[in-house]
Amino acid sequence: MTTGPTEYADRAANAFNRRDVEAMLALVHEDFVYLDAMGIQKGRESMRRREIALIDAFADAHVILTPFVVTEDRLALTAILTGTFSAPLVLPDRVIPAHGRAICVHYAAHFTFKDRLAIREEVFFDTAVLMPFAQQGEG
Repeated sequence: MTTGPTEYADRAANAFNRRDVEAMLALVHEDFVYLDAMGIQKGRESMRRREIALIDAFADAHVILTPFVVTEDRLALTAILTGTFSAPLVLPDRVIPAHGRAICVHYAAHFTFKDRLAIREEVFFDTAVLMPFAQQGEG
């Protein structure tokens, strides 16, 4: 299923909130690249692992995506992810232990599209929200 920038935010948020990983994967190109402050991940299988890790760590997670710039092949949006950090977040290079608290992560994302599928996502958020209180002052 191709989608393009105009429909992407609604379809992606709805799929995430339903925990429908296959529907999320259908929105991205097979060469999808994801980049955030914790690193870069490439391909649909990396996305699958990341989304499953988020769903496992935040079983009650809910996301709201709000687009603010949409062009033929670009999308910029702001978002809010809420949930309870109730299980470890397993990332490719580390495991962040759960702290059991509710979180509210505000973030921004920029997408590039190819053939009406997202091929690149750059995400900007404060990773300290995920860290236990003792680590939040470190760094």
